[in-house]
Amino acid sequence: MKKILIMATLLAFGFSTQALAVSSNSQSQGSNKSSDTTAVIPTQGVQAGNAVKTNEQNAVKNQGENTQIQTQEQNAVQTQDKTGDKANQEKGKSTSEQRRSQVATAVQVMLQIADRNGGIGQQVRTIAQNQNQNQAKLEQNIEKIQNRGEFAKFFIGANYGEIKDAKKTLEQNKEQIKQMNQLRTQLSNQGDQQQLLEQIKILEQSNQEIETLIEDAQGGFSLFGWLNRIVS
Repeated sequence: MKKILIMATLLAFGFSTQALAVSSNSQSQGSNKSSDTTAVIPTQGVQAGNAVKTNEQNAVKNQGENTQIQTQEQNAVQTQDKTGDKANQEKGKSTSEQRRSQVATAVQVMLQIADRNGGIGQQVRTIAQNQNQNQAKLEQNIEKIQNRGEFAKFFIGANYGEIKDAKKTLEQNKEQIKQMNQLRTQLSNQGDQQQLLEQIKILEQSNQEIETLIEDAQGGFSLFGWLNRIVS
């Protein structure tokens, strides 16, 4: 009887030990699976976060590059506009100087003719000197007219004050040239008559160029140009 009890006790202890071992292994495997799952999840989350962060950085970088390109394009356009304006101003200045030089040369020839022709010559001299002075005034008028900024032109129109002054001077020139033609026919020397006629044509051409510039300056749209015209 005692032997049977001892054997039963040993068997029960063996089964109990085996059960504990199996339970321990199951818990260990479960713990390992949990650890593996936990380890995988954060890794995937970090990778996804890094991908999003990289995309954001690339987007910011691309946006910055696009902004830089747009800024460069705008600067290029502004530089081109300024260069074009400067080129136009230089061209206008060169044309003005050339016109003044031609008129000055014509006046010098007229003065030489005046020296050779007594009383009539004095009248020729007076008109020639007036033409030279008027030409200087006209070129100043044109310079101020052409230098008016685009902003001012859009709102108040052309520089009508200078335009009015230039037109007045042109009328004086035309009247004086008419008188010069009358004096030319009174010259006794045919050579002087022909030479004076050539100088008169130079003066008329200069006046015509300035009239064209004035007409061009009055063109274009402006918001309050009509009011500025009335006031001027």
